[in-house]
Amino acid sequence: MKRRKLLGDFQTPLPFAREIVSHLFADGRTWERILEPTCGLGNFIRAFTEQSQNVREIIGLEIQRHYVEESQKIFSGNTRISIIHQDIFEADLTALLRWNRESPLLIVGNPPWVTIAEQGRMDGSNLPKKSNFQRQSGFDAITGKSNFDIAEAIWLKLMREYFSDPVTIALLGKTSVARKVARFALQNKLPVNRMSLYHVDAKKWFNVAVDAGLFVLEQNQGDLCYDVEEYESLASSYPARSFGFSGEEIVADLHAYRQVSFVDGKCSLVWRQGVKHDASKIMELTCNDGILVNGYGEVVDVESDYLYPLIKSSDVSTVSSGFVPRKYVLVTQRKLGQSTTFIQDHAPKLWRYLNKYADRLDARKSTIYRNVPRFSMFGIGEYCFAPYKVAVSGFYLPPRFVLISSYKGKVIFLDDTCYFLSFQEKWEALIVAGLLNHPTVAKFLNSIVFPDSKRPITKSLLKRINLHAIYESVDLVQLLDSVSDTEKSTTPLENLLDTTSKLYLTKQQRLL
Repeated sequence: MKRRKLLGDFQTPLPFAREIVSHLFADGRTWERILEPTCGLGNFIRAFTEQSQNVREIIGLEIQRHYVEESQKIFSGNTRISIIHQDIFEADLTALLRWNRESPLLIVGNPPWVTIAEQGRMDGSNLPKKSNFQRQSGFDAITGKSNFDIAEAIWLKLMREYFSDPVTIALLGKTSVARKVARFALQNKLPVNRMSLYHVDAKKWFNVAVDAGLFVLEQNQGDLCYDVEEYESLASSYPARSFGFSGEEIVADLHAYRQVSFVDGKCSLVWRQGVKHDASKIMELTCNDGILVNGYGEVVDVESDYLYPLIKSSDVSTVSSGFVPRKYVLVTQRKLGQSTTFIQDHAPKLWRYLNKYADRLDARKSTIYRNVPRFSMFGIGEYCFAPYKVAVSGFYLPPRFVLISSYKGKVIFLDDTCYFLSFQEKWEALIVAGLLNHPTVAKFLNSIVFPDSKRPITKSLLKRINLHAIYESVDLVQLLDSVSDTEKSTTPLENLLDTTSKLYLTKQQRLL
């Protein structure tokens, strides 16, 4: 099991391989040349030999020797089939593979379902040579945005090595990989002509709970197109939707997006991510009847000046006027990079507590904690201490934008699974919350968000919401109706209207 996980080894069941091969041949197309770059036991190869006599040459590559030996026994005597013991990342495919004909090529298979980081943690060696092929910034690479799947690396290698050839690539994998491959094709102006994603039941066939599909890409066979037709299953005759790009920004549903595309722009307010510390058992405390307890079950007594109510993603939807925080967070800095040695004199109890767990805090794995003051946090700045925030969870759909103020005189912090805008004026926060909760914004986000993403709502998506465009398109009275009954009961509507008008007429340049 460990080796299977290490290599992302999910062998395709023969009945499923037969279903996929039948699908590929369903529209009457045939290929004389077939390449399976990670062939395993060769079930795809077997399915091709069963269903088509037009296939003249089949080559399978496999890194695991025991699979190579088993496959060679299975296909012994079949002159159409060659099984080669080869690491695809070490191979120059155009030089290695010797074909007897020059007809269009079909590349098919089921590459490993594992990320570079996962293999690294398990000391895996089945890795591509390291390079920043996604052109991520240094900070994005450090914080994990540049982590990618082995399957993604295989996709990109195939597309680049067969850049000038008419080729169809049909590989099983996670749907997130398909989106990354489509983006790579667009960014590098690869000669892609058609892309289709057919959802499959990964639980049924591989006993894994992941969104997966058969991603089919055609290259050098017509006009350029970077839209992806998305089908509910292999049996679907028509696409349920299409995803693609507006400029270089990805769009989940192109048809729905076109109806609200005017919202897509640049948010002139600065979205922030909540505080990051990577030590929840130490830095986050649970309040039980007024007693603070850390993740190790220890009662904690520290200076209250460094203790703040904390909202996590699961709390955002429950925030209301009667909200009582269940968590508190220890805050060691007011701005990024600030020295923490002052805590020793100003908060000796907190200092002793931090030093008690210093070894664990010093052992935080992320490189962002290197060469910074001891006990540092990230996502920290004066914006965290603003009296009002409009916040949203990164995990939950549909998104709900909530106004957050304070609890018992202390500002409320958010964890790094949340995003927020900060305000000094309550009415600014109220109106912006109203704008963000407008149905137009919901339609826009639905059109660009992929529900199967690990974190559907991200800062990069929120930065695309053009508040000014929304404000120009909505009815102000209807907008104010979205303000909670509690707020309206304490503020006459005419006062709120007056406040709103002044706010947007006098501060529009800055705010919107």
